[in-house]
Amino acid sequence: MTGSGSEHAASLDRLRATARDLVSLTSSADRARLHRAPGPREWSAAQVVGHLADAELVYAVRFRQMIVEDRPHLAAFDEDAWAQRFALLDDELKDTVARWRALRDSTLRLLDSLEDADWRRAGVHAERGELNVRQMAALLADHDRSHLDQIRHALAG
Repeated sequence: MTGSGSEHAASLDRLRATARDLVSLTSSADRARLHRAPGPREWSAAQVVGHLADAELVYAVRFRQMIVEDRPHLAAFDEDAWAQRFALLDDELKDTVARWRALRDSTLRLLDSLEDADWRRAGVHAERGELNVRQMAALLADHDRSHLDQIRHALAG
């Protein structure tokens, strides 16, 4: 495997690991713990999972734009407004996790299908500037890790 191929595989492994970690963190927590915010203006674990599902949807669209369009504009979104409105759409957290999982599996199939040149395709993010697919995948993996830590904090609080 080439250097860039192994780098892509490492990114994909990090993205795959989130599913295991997300289920491990949330599967044994009761509904009250999942829906309790650890502090003012902090999200509950359930809201964080809802945000992960929404963010996965946004990243999926961005990846697709970057792969088929030339330097597309990648709009930012108001995470707090989305979390306020959409994070608790599902009655049960397992349904939110399933929604996230379906989106993540689709994203992984897409990324698995890419050639090296596709990983270098770029878009222009409204806040971050020019990013290529490789960088966007790394951002998504970092985003996952950050929010898994946030879930840990919410469940401990």
